[in-house]
Amino acid sequence: MARQVIYKGMSCWLLESEEPFPARVQIISPDDLSKAMKLGFSCWGYPNEIMKELSTKEYQCLSRHGRFPLN
Repeated sequence: MARQVIYKGMSCWLLESEEPFPARVQIISPDDLSKAMKLGFSCWGYPNEIMKELSTKEYQCLSRHGRFPLN
């Protein structure tokens, strides 16, 4: 089940790892599309599956604190 988090100032869904997909974040608002693309997000499915694979550090921070980075 997806959990709402804040990733670098953007509201996102935190999606757990499930075969064959890694843990990732998906933007919620299309208003964040330009910023997301600059941060390495990509389209995983048309039209609104704009996601980014997470590093272990990012995933742990988001799952514990609900935001990344903490500052």
